[in-house]
Amino acid sequence: MNRPLPVIGRDNAYYWEGVAKGDVLIQKCTACGSLRHPPSPMCPECQSLDWTTAKATGRAVLHSYTICHHPLPPWEEGPYAVILIDLEVEDSDARPRIVCGARGIANEDLRIGMPMSLVFEDGLVFAGPEVSP
Repeated sequence: MNRPLPVIGRDNAYYWEGVAKGDVLIQKCTACGSLRHPPSPMCPECQSLDWTTAKATGRAVLHSYTICHHPLPPWEEGPYAVILIDLEVEDSDARPRIVCGARGIANEDLRIGMPMSLVFEDGLVFAGPEVSP
């Protein structure tokens, strides 16, 4: 069985278009400047409906993780890590978080606070070992 495709709608299409090009784009409110993820039609800070995007730099920090042993989806070999990372975003001190999988790092080597880099694979975003600029 293949991995299911993400559900794409008008509020998140920009995100998946960015991922397809090797970028993670985060919503940025044009009224108050706050960043938000996951995507939503309205800013939770000021309730504005106007937004643009800000690009993640490709660098991240591991905030949290869990190791999934079972039940395993048919497209995943286990055990596998589901991780929560704090993204570095261009021209911002905010660090929005995304949930993703890990690539290129053994589960036993994951450490809270470790620097990571974004990895793009099969139309999805993952986090892997830090890549020096």
